[in-house]
Amino acid sequence: MNSLYELDSKWRKLLNTNNFLGGLTVNEFVEELAKDHTLRTPLHTLSISNINQTDSSLEGTGTDKSKLQWTKLDAKPFIRTFESTLKELKNLNEESNNKKDQLSEQVSRQELKHSQNILQLSSNLKSMISEYDQLDDKLTNVNQVVSPLGDKLENAIRKKKTYVNSVELISRYNEFYSAKESVYLEKLRCSNDSFNKLKAANLVKNLLVLSLKVETSSIPKTIETTQLIEKYSELMENDLLANFNSAYRDNNFSQLNEIALILNHFNGGVNVIQTFINQHAYFIDTAEIDFDENNEITFDEPMRKKLLQPTSHGVVYDDAIINMLNDIETVIKNESKIVKRVFEERAPHVIRLFIQRIFAQKIEPRFELVLNSALSLSNLAYVRSLHGLYSLLGQFVKDLSEFFQLLEVDIDGILNTTVEQCYSDFFSRYLYERGKYFDIERRSLETILLDSTQVFNINHDKEIRSRSLLNKFNKNLESYGITELNGQASTNRSRLSQFNTFLKTHLDRDHLSLSRSNTLGFSNSNNNDLSNVETGSGDTDPTGRYEYDDTFTLTNVDEMLKSVVESVARVMELIPNKSNVYTLELLEVMFMGISETYVESALEVVFYQICKVDINKITTIDLTLLKYISTSTDILSLISTSIKAVFLPLLNNSIEIKKQIIELTNNQIRKSELLINTILEEIIQVYGSKFSNSLSKQKKKDFIPKSQELLDQDTLPAIEIVTLLNSLYSQAAQYLKPKNLESFLNSIGEDLYNLLITHYGKFQVSSIGGIIVTKDIIGYQNAIEEWGISNLLDKFSTLRELANLFTVQPELLDSLTREGHLADVDKEIISSYISNREDFSHETFISSMKLKF
Repeated sequence: MNSLYELDSKWRKLLNTNNFLGGLTVNEFVEELAKDHTLRTPLHTLSISNINQTDSSLEGTGTDKSKLQWTKLDAKPFIRTFESTLKELKNLNEESNNKKDQLSEQVSRQELKHSQNILQLSSNLKSMISEYDQLDDKLTNVNQVVSPLGDKLENAIRKKKTYVNSVELISRYNEFYSAKESVYLEKLRCSNDSFNKLKAANLVKNLLVLSLKVETSSIPKTIETTQLIEKYSELMENDLLANFNSAYRDNNFSQLNEIALILNHFNGGVNVIQTFINQHAYFIDTAEIDFDENNEITFDEPMRKKLLQPTSHGVVYDDAIINMLNDIETVIKNESKIVKRVFEERAPHVIRLFIQRIFAQKIEPRFELVLNSALSLSNLAYVRSLHGLYSLLGQFVKDLSEFFQLLEVDIDGILNTTVEQCYSDFFSRYLYERGKYFDIERRSLETILLDSTQVFNINHDKEIRSRSLLNKFNKNLESYGITELNGQASTNRSRLSQFNTFLKTHLDRDHLSLSRSNTLGFSNSNNNDLSNVETGSGDTDPTGRYEYDDTFTLTNVDEMLKSVVESVARVMELIPNKSNVYTLELLEVMFMGISETYVESALEVVFYQICKVDINKITTIDLTLLKYISTSTDILSLISTSIKAVFLPLLNNSIEIKKQIIELTNNQIRKSELLINTILEEIIQVYGSKFSNSLSKQKKKDFIPKSQELLDQDTLPAIEIVTLLNSLYSQAAQYLKPKNLESFLNSIGEDLYNLLITHYGKFQVSSIGGIIVTKDIIGYQNAIEEWGISNLLDKFSTLRELANLFTVQPELLDSLTREGHLADVDKEIISSYISNREDFSHETFISSMKLKF
């Protein structure tokens, strides 16, 4: 509690400059200061005038007024406390102002002193700079005088060394000249000190140069001396090389490094490097060099299957080649570590020669042998082997490049360049010459496609050879209004001619003939057993039945497309700079092999068989042939999808080639679609002919029966046609897609409708006969209703209403012809039907209706 006249010590501590207010705000300080003087009574200070009011306000609270302590607030402690506080604050303010004045005075004095120091230092700096300039001028003058002396001294020292060396060199030459040997050199050469051996090598090297310069025919002994020095140099080098080989066998790397250094000074280390490479066991072993005494490689059965099987896709790797490259990689890595220790800065050059030797003696001969052996098997085996070797050697080069970087021996990139150059040089001989790679790739794909389609084409040689569908297609191009396909048709014939030439060559080479029934063999073949193949099989039997050839399948085309993808992928990797153009050529082969010689061949079979149908000998038409059309449609869809999803994305960088492929694809698919339309039109014509044939069997008296018993019987034409319609729908629905099916059935239905309109207009019909006509038409109508084609339903409803013209009373004819479908029928047709009524000539009919029609 604060005293009345003096601050409490805890508040006094807060009123100083070191810890003013102790972090409290002014408001917080005042509140804390006054807090101790707050009265601890239920009620605060009350005036007498408020007592009564207070009493009344307490009545409802239950408070006992007798217990309340009524006291007055004493303001003196508050006043005295705040007076003391203000006094302290005033003292503190005065103290702070005094300190401020003192500090300001000190700052002024220090600033003045600092300025004086700056002026003094500036003067000193100017003096120092002046002295430095004077010293620099003096030093420059000294250098100008001393520099020529230094150059002269250096030249003098160099001349002295040259003189000393020349004197020593002449002395050694004189020893050979006079004594035919040099004891001093021999002592240096045989010394165990590497410095002495290096000195001997340098002396002999210079002696060789000197002897050749002083050699003259006028002094025969100089020639003899030169020969002696040359022999001695050979002796020294051979001895060093022998010691080098011995140290290599003993793994004495310090001695190897020493000898390599000496020989490098002697003649650049040419012979020691060559010796190091030649003496390597990897090159000395003749068994390693000669792969096979017959220079042939025999692939094991699994490898042969991978190379020859067209349906086995992917890169083919030879385990023997993998093992060989692994061994070579291990040898190069081990020897590189040794070379780095022995030859030091010459190491990259030595490793480079070592790698070039390995490529020339080990890798390239083996690869060539593999490729030659693969080519003897087939074109497919060759291109797969080439691709496999390319991939394996590429990985081999990559691994070596990474190793050289880790070893820190390929600072200038010479080794990386060397291995890549060896890799490129070998394959450039095969890849960039079209005849050694792409032509073989193309022939391989042609052969695969030929083998995939050969069974079907041989089975149906007679139908395909006629080319009746293609001939009709070419004649009808103008009628379709498709002039842009004229050039395409010419191109197709040209490519077909090329493919036929290849086919003939291929068959002749393998001693095949389409007319033979013995086993046929093709390179790259699928090993199909063709021993039971008969040319032209699949003909219809006398009843018009036809059996579908299961060698024409979507699965077969899927495998062919996989082979195309494999070829394109191979081209993309092996020759990317020409891949766009070559891809276009491969896709042309694909269309020639799949679309032109498979799909179109199947369509030729269909057309040939349809044209052979004898409508006089059959009761129903076998539409099993439509399965060829269904399968052909699926094949075209698969080809189109493959072009969009697989091939076109690969050609985004070649817009022109991409356009050509799109145009080629569209033309091929459009052509196939038109061929299918031609076939369907021919089938429609066959049905039309069969309908006409059946209707021709209608007897004139069929619709003028003498007995009502005939009402229970259908006429023969109706029976045959209804049978044909039911058979048509059940078969066509199996093989044609909904839109094609509807168009096909609609065309046949309209032809039948037109035939029936004309047919019933030719016969005289009695009232009972009209019922027979109606019954026949209902039979047709019921068959047509199953097709669910609204157009045909309307037409046959019209035909049924026309039949009513034969049965209604004459007086109802007028209203009948003005209602329903008959309101839109030509009046001549209605007149012809009415005129065929049996009662048309009766007087009652004439009087009531004849004049109206």
